Amino acid sequence: MMQLYDAQIQRVRALLGGLPAKTYAYDESKAWPENADFQMIFQKDVAYELGAGKSTSANLTCVTDNLELFQAVPGLPGGLAQGEEQGQLENVARVKSQILVYGRDLQEIQGDVSYARICEVLVKSEESLPTKAEQGVEADDDPSDSGRTLKLLQDIDFVKFHVYGKGFMMRTSGQSAKEQVRVSKKALQDGITFERMGDTLISHYKKNPSVLAARVSFVTAEEFDYASLQKEAGMAVEIRNSLSKIQKGLPTECAVCDIREICNEVEGLRELHFGKKERAGKTPADSKKVIF
Repeated sequence: MMQLYDAQIQRVRALLGGLPAKTYAYDESKAWPENADFQMIFQKDVAYELGAGKSTSANLTCVTDNLELFQAVPGLPGGLAQGEEQGQLENVARVKSQILVYGRDLQEIQGDVSYARICEVLVKSEESLPTKAEQGVEADDDPSDSGRTLKLLQDIDFVKFHVYGKGFMMRTSGQSAKEQVRVSKKALQDGITFERMGDTLISHYKKNPSVLAARVSFVTAEEFDYASLQKEAGMAVEIRNSLSKIQKGLPTECAVCDIREICNEVEGLRELHFGKKERAGKTPADSKKVIF
């Protein structure tokens, strides 16, 4: 089970819980047009910036294979009917991809504002993820769950580096919790909205055969706790970094392991760590001797 981000998803939803939201169903036909590659928007062409200067910004992508968790958002359409069996992939068709807007939309903003983008991505269970051979990747001595999980998380997170919305210049970092956006005057004249940019983002996520659905939230509400979201986004970066370290090999003596704090806090990391070691020749009996 991919449980690495489940607790984060719940905490972030709690942060958003008191804010009203505009909700839109995903519609690929409404996706905002893109440039072929990254293009600079010069200052003279900028209407305003999101999350720049003295404003605050944050971006967070959380991945889960927990269908029940993904659809359990109070007040939102597209979930399972009450009393229906939970967790069955045949019900995924009823869990729709969505875009949520908390605060002012792009056409309503007059100047620089604080900004956050939150993406929840529902994926197939780890048991059904493609092996390296199925991906056409040369096999090595590490066919572990941690390797497959890391590859999937990287592919999903790297989507943000390949979205080139016309007049919507996203500046983000793989190791940063911040994201700044320049919005051009022409894009506003042409009718850009968060709904349409959300459609564009989701269309990129859905190119990955492991992705079943996605929910993209844009936040510009003044009362939102951006600082807390930045902390959650920082933890998401730590989770990916920890998986990379697991791939490179870590000690099984927890007292000297440099990811022990996050490993104890994030459900699933411990299992991925010791699952890798067991496949390398360590017996389950040995792993039980480890003291946390």
